[in-house]
Amino acid sequence: MTDNNQPPANNSPLERALAGEYQFNIRQLFAEAQSLYKQHLGLLLKATGLLMAIGLGAMVIMINLLALDMTSVESMQSGNAGLLDIAMLVLMTPMIVGFRMLGVKLASHKATSINELFQYFPYILVLVTANLLISLLMQVGLNLLILPGLYVYLVTQFTVVLLVEKRLGLIQSIILSARVTNRYLLPFTLLLLAFIMMFVLVLFTMGLAILWVGPVYSLVMGRLYVDLFGLDDAPQQIHPTKEDSILDA
Repeated sequence: MTDNNQPPANNSPLERALAGEYQFNIRQLFAEAQSLYKQHLGLLLKATGLLMAIGLGAMVIMINLLALDMTSVESMQSGNAGLLDIAMLVLMTPMIVGFRMLGVKLASHKATSINELFQYFPYILVLVTANLLISLLMQVGLNLLILPGLYVYLVTQFTVVLLVEKRLGLIQSIILSARVTNRYLLPFTLLLLAFIMMFVLVLFTMGLAILWVGPVYSLVMGRLYVDLFGLDDAPQQIHPTKEDSILDA
């Protein structure tokens, strides 16, 4: 005879994550990411190289068009410097999200290609808005006691992926990312420290290590996204509908 008083089992990854049932294993995450990196080496190197080439190329073109002098403090504090920041944000944000989604799909063993980098330009408005809002919150936190700013950065890591993969509203994505991350705050903090050390390696290698660090970051965060939030099996709709509100909570 079935006991009707038993609570239902947590079936979805998100339910299990919010219940604190996910087993966070940083060593295993990096081992799997390294295995996937070797397995998809060509694709990941091409995607990382293309992203860097587009970013650097666009920056050089914009600097010349705006007649900016990178050695002049006055020039870099001018209105044209602000236009450069805005242009780079608008151009690179959807492609960086595409790079994150590349990691998500490879981590879940779904078919993908280098074209993933360019699939999220239809979400450009909400993605740029998300980046600006998170940056503002981080800046406020950093100006207060530094740690609040780092906390905001840590708990909003999945916001942009939730926006495009589950098509949640902006506020809803921020809140859900924070709720799940807060359940595993210590391991996420350790993971952040590990990535900081890896990005220091990029500086010491004059940027060359980004060809390894960038993909591994994307794969580790992709694996975590799949494990914590689950991946929708339904075909993804790239074009947002008119009913989708940027601030839909």
